[in-house]
Amino acid sequence: MNIVLLISDTFRYDNLFERAAMPVRTPNLDAFARRAVSLERMFTGSYPTIPHRTDLTTGRHGTPWHPWQPLEKNSANHLPRLLGGDYVSQLLCDCPHLFPANFPQGFTAAQHVRGQEGDMCFLRMNYPVEAVMPREKTRKGARLMGGSIPDLHRWQHRDWRGEEDRFAPRTAGLAVRWLEENYRYHPFFLWVDFFDPHEPWDPPEYMVARYDPDYTGTPMIHPNYGTTDDLTPEEARNMRAHYCAEAELVDRWAGRVLQKIDDLQLWDNTVVVFTTDHGMSLGERRRMGKSNISWNDSRYWPTYPEIAHIPFMIAAPGLQGGRSVDALLQPCDIAPTLLDLAGRPAAPEDPFQGVSFAPLLRGERAP
Repeated sequence: MNIVLLISDTFRYDNLFERAAMPVRTPNLDAFARRAVSLERMFTGSYPTIPHRTDLTTGRHGTPWHPWQPLEKNSANHLPRLLGGDYVSQLLCDCPHLFPANFPQGFTAAQHVRGQEGDMCFLRMNYPVEAVMPREKTRKGARLMGGSIPDLHRWQHRDWRGEEDRFAPRTAGLAVRWLEENYRYHPFFLWVDFFDPHEPWDPPEYMVARYDPDYTGTPMIHPNYGTTDDLTPEEARNMRAHYCAEAELVDRWAGRVLQKIDDLQLWDNTVVVFTTDHGMSLGERRRMGKSNISWNDSRYWPTYPEIAHIPFMIAAPGLQGGRSVDALLQPCDIAPTLLDLAGRPAAPEDPFQGVSFAPLLRGERAP
């Protein structure tokens, strides 16, 4: 089996099927769910970005034994190597953390779309760094020339004009092109990693206006990682609207990848997954963010369900779509499952701690 793994960072479970208090428009992923099996109790394991992906690709738990660190310091396991030599494997990402954590090793090829979350890939020193949001309403800490993350994001991407300038369209465009260039080869493993809807939330403002049409203040493009008491109710709503619009943008462009799989008639020999690493508090429990990096909030932040409950949908030949599985699962179960579905004998250098849930996907009884 070919494998296409789509990861969207910070994509809440309740984004799908209009479950949320401010419903996100996700027509493409909702349609994919009718083809796929949905895992309704998948929860994040190691946390956040790199620890999660390490669990996923190694089949082992990192937390609490390992901090955020390069992949090889956790385990010798890595999914593209575990699949074996007849697979070609490609990593395409705009997540800024995968290359520094050595995730490209083991892939046949890897490409990184630079510039997310203050990743300084192209300077514009002729222009001043301008304040985008009040400093007390965004995450603390300064970067280059005293600018905050949203300040630097807008400074570095000052030439953005339309939707296709954003990261999700650019990463999806690479994935579509890659599928067109490689669909005749069998088997392949394609890992597409969207950093959106991770902040900064900078979708086109006309998309934000569909969620918050009456707002007239400063666009709230970055959370404060603290209490919503630091925001007016209108600012908090606009912050959530920016998140929702960026999640909709991911749905739209992940949908382009799913459409290309359909165009190339790959469903009959390809396992396709959509998932995330964690969610985001968007006002629940007076919290805005996924952890406390705040000027004014002394509270401890557990990983509440809006952060820990994650979507996972998988389509594969022989699986009846439109169903759900209610078993309690975590990301370290994903690598054993993909190997199982691909018909590859598992031969990890470090023993898996995760367990294949392929029998559950097939409708069989299993622990």
